[in-house]
Amino acid sequence: MDTNRKQTDMTGKKLRTPSYKYSFRLNEEQHLRFNELLTKAGSEHNRSRFIVKRIFGEEFVVVKRDPSKVQFVARLNDFYFQFQKLGNNCAPVKAI
Repeated sequence: MDTNRKQTDMTGKKLRTPSYKYSFRLNEEQHLRFNELLTKAGSEHNRSRFIVKRIFGEEFVVVKRDPSKVQFVARLNDFYFQFQKLGNNCAPVKAI
């Protein structure tokens, strides 16, 4: 008997993991506080993950991107590629 079979049904499709949906209502004061917490956490785009992490007390990390750092990294990469081009152009000269 094969005990290492894949988790599929008779049609060969993967079985879905069960998921449960809950809903709740907030009054105006709670809604404002909830939006404030979302803004502080920086996760306005993913409310459901924020709620689940808060309910179960799990740690969540929000990565914020700074546009000035992105520009700095782009310039640094460009600088690196200029040195690489210089090395590639000098390699045939060394062979002579």
